[in-house]
Amino acid sequence: MQSRRPTTVSLVGDVMIRTPFAQQPAAQDPAFAAAVAEMRSADLVVANLEMPLSNRGYRVPKHSNLRSDPAIIDDVKGMGVHAVTLANNHMMDYGHPALFDTLEACERAGILHCGAGADLDAASQPAWLTHDGARIALLSVASTLPVESDAGPGKPGIAPIRVGFSFEVDANLLVEQPGTMPIVRSWVDPTDQERVCEQIAALKKEADAVIVGIHWGVPSYWLSPYQGLLAEYQQPLGHALIDAGADVVCGHHSHSLHPIEIYQNKPIFYSLGNFIFEQPRGFMEPESVIARVTFGPEPSVELVPLILDEAGFPQLVSGADAERVFALLNRLSQPFGTQLEISGDRAQVVVG
Repeated sequence: MQSRRPTTVSLVGDVMIRTPFAQQPAAQDPAFAAAVAEMRSADLVVANLEMPLSNRGYRVPKHSNLRSDPAIIDDVKGMGVHAVTLANNHMMDYGHPALFDTLEACERAGILHCGAGADLDAASQPAWLTHDGARIALLSVASTLPVESDAGPGKPGIAPIRVGFSFEVDANLLVEQPGTMPIVRSWVDPTDQERVCEQIAALKKEADAVIVGIHWGVPSYWLSPYQGLLAEYQQPLGHALIDAGADVVCGHHSHSLHPIEIYQNKPIFYSLGNFIFEQPRGFMEPESVIARVTFGPEPSVELVPLILDEAGFPQLVSGADAERVFALLNRLSQPFGTQLEISGDRAQVVVG
């Protein structure tokens, strides 16, 4: 990195806001203000925008639909967010008119965006974050693809990395133990993976660092305990993105903390959990972190612990609550060989 000093980037998970902060009591909580202050203390802030911003469009028939008024972008901006990833399973919940309104809202607010657009080329464009001479490329892709949500030639949508899946059934076990969950096999479409990896390699020649935001994985509520927290496709895909040149892989979608893996001295955050999810669903988990990544001669990753309140707003925590967050993340990440160095209410991820 050819900047005068290291550049820090705060990465957070899903942001879903429906009520303007001025009308939301949880937004007035000092613990929320402290969480926002910690997030924006970095040079740059990146979040996943989990809903389209529009009053137009049609409700697409799917499992869950989200939408907020375009004015909500002002509260996102007010939190200090510089860029948002848009490739997620809700961005097309109200069709392409709502997507286009979202792009317009981001541009009006001066918030960079990536991961969705009028066609595949537009959806695949990176957002370029700049600070003190550093140029960081941010890509956004999704493996969570409701029907017709993927962008294509001449087709609006989100940037896809498609995943195939099958079910492995043990007939002998099923008759001996009726109701047993089948094993779910999953794998990445090789054409999509090659397309994204080629783009990462090309960006790496221009950028000081490349961040890939990816919507992937499964919330714990729908997972088989036998198979663990990650879907089969996730680790091979995360490794492929790093091998292609990504410096950070930042995952979201599971609405809970998932493991951190250090691969080739680069962090893969399988899920950072929610940052804000107003009126959270029952399956969502309250623990979360801000991942503060420093790019420079000595890269580092600091974790700031959060716990979401009943309204779905993050609260900066300390003491026993911070220990609870780090204990959970440490337990989840240990099978990957990840080491956390905890000092008070912060943790450093050992990256080298």
